[in-house]
Amino acid sequence: MAALGASSVTLRGVEGLGEDAGSMRRVLEQLGLQVEAQDGAWVLQPPERFRRPSALLHLGNSGTALRLVAALTSHLDQPAMLDGDASLRRRGLGDLGDVLLAHGVRLRAGDAHVRLPVDLHGPWAQDAEPVVVRRDRSSQPASALLLASSLQSMDREVRFEGEARSSLHLALSANIAKACGWPGELSDAGMHLPIWDVQAPDAVDLPGDASMAAFALLWVRSTQGVVQLNRWPSPEDALGCDLLSDLAHALGVAWSDEGALTPSTPAEAPQEIDLCDANDLLPPLAALLALGPGGRLHGAPHAAHKESNRIQSTVDLLRAFGLDIEATQDGVLVPGGQRPSAPTTRLDPKEDHRLMMTATCLAAAVGGEVIGPRLHRVADPSFLERLAPSGLVAEPCMVPP
Repeated sequence: MAALGASSVTLRGVEGLGEDAGSMRRVLEQLGLQVEAQDGAWVLQPPERFRRPSALLHLGNSGTALRLVAALTSHLDQPAMLDGDASLRRRGLGDLGDVLLAHGVRLRAGDAHVRLPVDLHGPWAQDAEPVVVRRDRSSQPASALLLASSLQSMDREVRFEGEARSSLHLALSANIAKACGWPGELSDAGMHLPIWDVQAPDAVDLPGDASMAAFALLWVRSTQGVVQLNRWPSPEDALGCDLLSDLAHALGVAWSDEGALTPSTPAEAPQEIDLCDANDLLPPLAALLALGPGGRLHGAPHAAHKESNRIQSTVDLLRAFGLDIEATQDGVLVPGGQRPSAPTTRLDPKEDHRLMMTATCLAAAVGGEVIGPRLHRVADPSFLERLAPSGLVAEPCMVPP
């Protein structure tokens, strides 16, 4: 939003941001945004107009950044080539690609499913047809269209289809836009996207990422260690992950008011956990249920459309540790009271950082080899460094082809 505005914005709380945020910053800089690092903050100066990139826009592993940038560049009368790493290439634009094609944006990609790299050339056609967006697989297409709507040449009406998933993420996008002067409307049925001008705040304090606390809980359960949790956000900024603090005691972790996490006795009754708005928690929560009370994770069929099919990949990962787990259509079933055993083969997290971080927490107790030793850097660059003082030895090794 700072790149789309007219005045500088200071982002505070950028320490420890992962490679996904770095990918978004790098691509916006290619389009003309100026970024100055200053006392643990980024000072962002928007361009008068976006320039045509001289090279492809590489979004790394970030599906969110890909879709935000695709929506932004789709309104420009100039070509842009978007690409990403191997995992992002397999995911591609997804449903957002179908929306852009339906409204006159030219896309040229490797196959009919709009995978990457994709050559994108806007602007949108001058049509009054409603924009139809699926909500059952991801909220990202709707968020991308909303946050790029100041570049539209005409008012647009958006109609949602399918059962809504990750609604809190879309609500966050709407709140960000409203803080920048967005006069539109968001409802369960769709969005009204009028023409508007972005007036971003002078400064923004970024909250902590609540989803990362799931790995702190899993570390405590798997190693019987102690973790000091910092920057736990308010419930409205936790994007559904505030359920972790409510569940901690049942999962076998005592959570003090000061953020100290220590081992405790888990609940006896299996837990029923709805991940409709927090599907990113599926891998570590599945492991926590296995080591604790057991139960069912449900409401997350959209987890199948992440870096990997996160439902099946979670099952494969936990079974490699000798844990009993069963996939369902929208989550997993996990018996409780289990203990992991050392894997007999290398663990493949399918280029998914949340699976890699889950595997690391479990392997800290029993050992193991995890493919993709840098995957955590997507979200938490210092993850392994912070665990080292506890005795974790994470040594890179050569993996034969």
